[in-house]
Amino acid sequence: MPTQHVTILTGLLCAATAAAAQNPVRATTDTTITPAMVARGDSIFHGQIGGAACFGCHGTDAKGVTGLAPNLTSGKWLNGDGSLAAIAQTIEKGVPHPKQAPAPMPPKGGAKLLPSDVLAVAAYVYSLSHPKATRP
Repeated sequence: MPTQHVTILTGLLCAATAAAAQNPVRATTDTTITPAMVARGDSIFHGQIGGAACFGCHGTDAKGVTGLAPNLTSGKWLNGDGSLAAIAQTIEKGVPHPKQAPAPMPPKGGAKLLPSDVLAVAAYVYSLSHPKATRP
């Protein structure tokens, strides 16, 4: 490969790495879940925006599809502690080796979600088992 191409590829890789470092999904205990976040997450979850189709495996009511994906409304968490941060991390990284499902969940559900989209979906999922989280 010519040196010029290597330099260009190296520059692109460095730019992509820097962009990812500046825009990681951050959900902490001080993250405020707003009704707007939950509404956006609902739209993403149901495939209306963002290219995600979470409902395909988790069901339109998010109660899971038997033998495919778990219930997200029960408060039982298989891949974390049920906190907003843990849910966001699960969405971001996916579930390559599910504990109770036959197929893995790809990172971001296989969609090209922005960090803010991942956090919105996490807020929506969090609200399903913590209904008082978004009430004023």
